Amino acid sequence: MSAVARYLAEIGRRGGIRSRRVLDSDVARRMVAIREARRVARGVSLRDVPAARLGGTPADTSPSVQAIQDALWLRTDPAAKLSTVARLSRMVDRLSIHGLRQRHPAADEETIRYRRAELRLGRELAARVYPIPRDAG
Repeated sequence: MSAVARYLAEIGRRGGIRSRRVLDSDVARRMVAIREARRVARGVSLRDVPAARLGGTPADTSPSVQAIQDALWLRTDPAAKLSTVARLSRMVDRLSIHGLRQRHPAADEETIRYRRAELRLGRELAARVYPIPRDAG
């Protein structure tokens, strides 16, 4: 162990002895979950991560942080995962509508709805499913 690591460990030990803080049980559980995720992530090597996952990691996220996020996601219960995915889906939907309104400021609600369908379904399928508004052509 390096001298710096020993020094930091000693400071941390003394701080822990002197600390009189009281943690809320939810905060303590989250702290333990993050600590466990970090422990799991330390054991992950880049050889263990599928190549597709590395390509899907955002450029500003290191593989070790991605491993922590993955470990936390795996520990999340299905109801919380569903809630998160639904919330993100609504957010993406609102962002796409906002972008369409910026690109087409004079469009009415029917035209925005059709253009959103084009984005999600493609032009051909959207034309078969939705009536094409006059000003969307």
